[in-house]
Amino acid sequence: MSNRSARWRAGSCAAPACIFLLIAYANLSNGPALAEEHNVDEYRLQTGDVIGFAVIGYPEMQKRAVIDQSGIIVLPVLGPLNVLQKTIEDVRKEVIEVLKPKSLPQRSADGTENWTNFYPDQIIVDIEEYRPVYIDGDIASPGTQAFRPGMTVRQAVAAGGGYKLGRGEVANPELTVADLGGRLDVLRIKYQESEIKAARIKAQLSGARAIEVPDAERDPSLEPRRDEALQQEQKHLEALYADQEKERASIKLATTKAAERMGYLKEQQKADQAGAAADATELVRLKKLFEKGLIQITRVNDAQRAVLLSATRALQTNAEISRLERDQGDLQRTLEKLTDLSRIDLLANLQTESAAMTQMRAEMDSLAKQIAYVRQLRIDLVAEGSRRVTIGVTRSNGGQAETTGATDDTLLAPGDTITITLQAPPGEAVAN
Repeated sequence: MSNRSARWRAGSCAAPACIFLLIAYANLSNGPALAEEHNVDEYRLQTGDVIGFAVIGYPEMQKRAVIDQSGIIVLPVLGPLNVLQKTIEDVRKEVIEVLKPKSLPQRSADGTENWTNFYPDQIIVDIEEYRPVYIDGDIASPGTQAFRPGMTVRQAVAAGGGYKLGRGEVANPELTVADLGGRLDVLRIKYQESEIKAARIKAQLSGARAIEVPDAERDPSLEPRRDEALQQEQKHLEALYADQEKERASIKLATTKAAERMGYLKEQQKADQAGAAADATELVRLKKLFEKGLIQITRVNDAQRAVLLSATRALQTNAEISRLERDQGDLQRTLEKLTDLSRIDLLANLQTESAAMTQMRAEMDSLAKQIAYVRQLRIDLVAEGSRRVTIGVTRSNGGQAETTGATDDTLLAPGDTITITLQAPPGEAVAN
């Protein structure tokens, strides 16, 4: 057996801290076929491989060609070329033979154009990118991974995030429980704060001066944070009430001043009306005297101006009374809306807070279930002490897909599909 074949051995956890032993059952009869290291010169090109083509001195001819479903690539000057199941050396020789008789114009420094032939040393044909390998099963991140020569199952598993039983973390249950527990504690604190905020909103809606929070299922460990949050919300409530009282007092003061102003204007209106009536009577008297020739026309004119002035003053007073009546109505409506709008905002905030609490309860339930699962898994792992891993590698052989048992150190080829199956010991109950 060669050194390469000697690489076939039972898989084991790469990390010393791994708490369970991985034991693989490989198909030994087919094992050496998989154990052979990938040889670039012997590799047969397949659909999905990427060929790099370049001609030194002709950068415009550089091309990155993907082999299509029919095995064809298209290269500059050469056109379509079937490379399916050929080695890269076969393709290189074919390209050189096709380009030998061809020539391309090359412009010299003096501007003249010379036709030059291709030389084998100028032509570069290589595999730029292999078909990816695929990994599925009990792995953290199943999917495709770029193939590199010398790649092993162990490397593919590591790139996929490691083994995971049923997509559940088993590499380090202690750290997983600690992480989930920390997230749950943060959520519990946020939920408690949201609960106190909702209680403060309810107190505002009912007009209560103190916040009442249900004592059901109180956690002693959260008491300090709870008391602090409760004090903050109580101060917030008192500040809101104080602000509302100030706003109401301001509106009431404006209403009182408007009423006083209205009283003065009413008196002014009466005086204006009396003055206007007197001026009108005087004008009538002076007109009669003027008709009898007892007074001059200037006195009649003065009386007319006095009547006009009285009428104007009365109109201004009436307009001021109308404006003040509108202001009084606006102040009254503002005072009424102050309570209504505040209640609408509070109901909207309470609804938002209730929705957030519902979501947090669901998240806390989910985290609690995850913690319970990982704790049970940790108990199972400690009790049983091991897990078994079965690795299968599916590879195309002559157009037929063949699945062979493998180990962590099995060498891979482009296009391989790796299937990981972690097996729990018989009789073990592990919740999904």
